Amino acid sequence: MTGSILVIGATGAVGSRVRAGLERRGEAVVAASRDPSQAAARADGPARWVALDLERPESFAPALVGVDRAFLIARPGDERADVFAAPLIDAMQRAGVRRVVDISAMGVEAQDDAALRKIEVRLERSGLEFVHLRPNFFMQVFCGGPLLPMLRRGEIALPAADAKISYVDAEDIAAVAVAALCEPAHAGRAYTLTGPEALDHHEVAARLAEATGAAIRYTPQGEPATRELLAQAGMPPARVERLIGFYRLVRAGWCAPVSDAVASVLGRPARPFARFARDHARCWT
Repeated sequence: MTGSILVIGATGAVGSRVRAGLERRGEAVVAASRDPSQAAARADGPARWVALDLERPESFAPALVGVDRAFLIARPGDERADVFAAPLIDAMQRAGVRRVVDISAMGVEAQDDAALRKIEVRLERSGLEFVHLRPNFFMQVFCGGPLLPMLRRGEIALPAADAKISYVDAEDIAAVAVAALCEPAHAGRAYTLTGPEALDHHEVAARLAEATGAAIRYTPQGEPATRELLAQAGMPPARVERLIGFYRLVRAGWCAPVSDAVASVLGRPARPFARFARDHARCWT
């Protein structure tokens, strides 16, 4: 495949890794950011940085010049993400983009009213080649946000009860995205991306404790206490309610299945949580 590859969200947890992986393969990368000059100053690598803002459709056409393939991540956690993504998909059609690899979410194919599923359907009807990536919760959630200060105090407090989650490493998501962007065989496929095992948070805490040498415990928490904790951490109310809604799905078992898609695409096993914990131990100590 030839032509440039546009990476939307090129400074994010997955997008930055996709950009780096494509550069290692020698691909011509166009990295998109709302503030490209600032992003370029912080980034290594030969990518060409362009301005792209999902709320500014006039930024789409200049960013898509010469682009053959695109990595799409649309406003994570936004229930109206499809409203902003639709004009961009239309612009991709006009610009002659051939393939779009989009980040969706595990289980979204069963939720017709979900914004990420609406984006998938829009791509499927667009005539563009598409590859849907549907990851479970990222392992990297433990490295930032409200969970990081908790862990540094030796605790994980979540409204997950004893439910299991097959957490997936963002490194694996990015590696699958790079393959999907570069290898013709993936066109029209949808991949559910998980780690190699499903863990409850007692098990997660034990692996983190082993990696850091610190005492870490899991405290199951109710929704009211979670709502108060997240509000104290400064999270906007709408995002708080979305997150609490996600954990209702967790408690119902939606996030426990394990997929072999990472291994089938990459030819190696998905990274287990214990390895992630060892690799990032300095984050929590």
